[in-house]
Amino acid sequence: MKPFGLDTVLDYRQRLEDIAKNNLAQARQAEEEVRHQLEKEQDHYRQLVATIERVQEIGVNIMELIHHEEHLKYIKTRVIELEKELKKKREHIARTRKELMKKAKDRQVMEKLKERQNADWQQYLNKKEAAILDEIAIIFHNK
Repeated sequence: MKPFGLDTVLDYRQRLEDIAKNNLAQARQAEEEVRHQLEKEQDHYRQLVATIERVQEIGVNIMELIHHEEHLKYIKTRVIELEKELKKKREHIARTRKELMKKAKDRQVMEKLKERQNADWQQYLNKKEAAILDEIAIIFHNK
């Protein structure tokens, strides 16, 4: 019986968990950036639609109208691309979260093992101490 000797393994698992936490934070930051870009492009799209409607009411050169509509198509394509990218970022967050949960569980298993081994070690020491004290008591009693 000896005390817990796998502190380096426990430290390593803690570092892996910390890395997984950082990865999750980075994934969330990337998702937030894409979401912000998407909102910006959607606002731009709505503004462009409103501009086209105003221009059509006023009456405008056909070339200018075509230019606005081409730009509208481009913005719509960009919105679709950003929606796909946002979906990928969210899937990445889900995978990263699962990885973090696994790393945390691995660390917790090691911590429980450490607690159990240290408790067993303490119990062993207490028994040894009690045996020594009993022996001392017997020696003094026999004198």
